[in-house]
Amino acid sequence: MAARLSLTKHENELEGALRQRVNSAESILDVQKAFAEFVRQMLGRITGGEVVLDEGDVRVAPGEPDGFILGPGITGNKDYAGFLEHSDLMSILRRQAEDPVKRINHLNRHTERAEAKMFPRPDRKY
Repeated sequence: MAARLSLTKHENELEGALRQRVNSAESILDVQKAFAEFVRQMLGRITGGEVVLDEGDVRVAPGEPDGFILGPGITGNKDYAGFLEHSDLMSILRRQAEDPVKRINHLNRHTERAEAKMFPRPDRKY
């Protein structure tokens, strides 16, 4: 059995910022951006270089088993694909996608605040 590279040190350093951004997100787009930024920072730390992601490369998807979808910019890149196969990166991403999935589900159920910002009225609470 081949040895697997552990990236939990990087996860522990970045998860607080992700959690804070997700908890303060007021729209689904904010949640998507926060998770994409987490993935970008993780990949940057493990490769040691600058990571540029396209818009569809990382997406939180509540209906998916993993809770997210990685686009071809990540899965098709040789540098990143090696880490996806030979490290605990996929486990980390699954774990860290749980809060964004919950936040998106919450935002989908409670649209009052977003509507209040889009269509302000003096008699609204938010």
